[in-house]
Amino acid sequence: MSVSRTAYVSAMRGTRAVADRLGLLDRLAAARSPRARHLRTLFAIYDVDDLASLDLPWWVYGAIEEVAAFLRERDGRARVFEYGCGASTLWLARRAGEVHSVEHDGAFVELMAGKLADQPHVSLRHVPARRVTEGQPLTPSGRFGHRGLDFTGYVESVSDVDGAFDLIVVDGRARGACLARATGRLAPDGLLVFDNSNRRRYQQALDTSPLRVRRLRGAAPCLPRPTETALLRHPAGTVDRL
Repeated sequence: MSVSRTAYVSAMRGTRAVADRLGLLDRLAAARSPRARHLRTLFAIYDVDDLASLDLPWWVYGAIEEVAAFLRERDGRARVFEYGCGASTLWLARRAGEVHSVEHDGAFVELMAGKLADQPHVSLRHVPARRVTEGQPLTPSGRFGHRGLDFTGYVESVSDVDGAFDLIVVDGRARGACLARATGRLAPDGLLVFDNSNRRRYQQALDTSPLRVRRLRGAAPCLPRPTETALLRHPAGTVDRL
């Protein structure tokens, strides 16, 4: 995290202890006002358990509502593939019939594995990046601190599960490459969630995607400022090879 982000997270965690003692967290969580409920999420930043207790993934609220409606239409039978596990994995597990999640961070996989132990319909795989000592990675990540790491195996992991997916979530590393690889695995009437679609490094992948891109900008859990989540679908009338 950047210095400013680290400082913000530390400040919110310090404030949270005080708010919890005063009973403010419970009052905010029980409030009907969307503004109050959003304020409650600010105390859950980078806390998977807390965000999961609020039953929220870390996407723009408008996207959360649309994905929830999409999954309800499938009566809990949707097949989901997710790049990047976290609170969204637990949220999806409550709403889908099958969730396949892949994560590059081994320590985080261990943390999440315990939380998913009683979810037999959820599979969580650790697919680490490969460090390249000579030349350039075939599939790099633009994230700070990931220089020299090749995420090819991570991106290609969608091929390890047979069949099409009703929902695909791209919210991990090398997102542009993940989007390109996952497009052909999306069911004809499926939905793809691409989080943080406002980031500059993702624009070329989104602009060149054959999928129809709709950007939803607004508030998101845990964040004090607006951000963006994109929802992508196959263009109407197309027949896609899976």
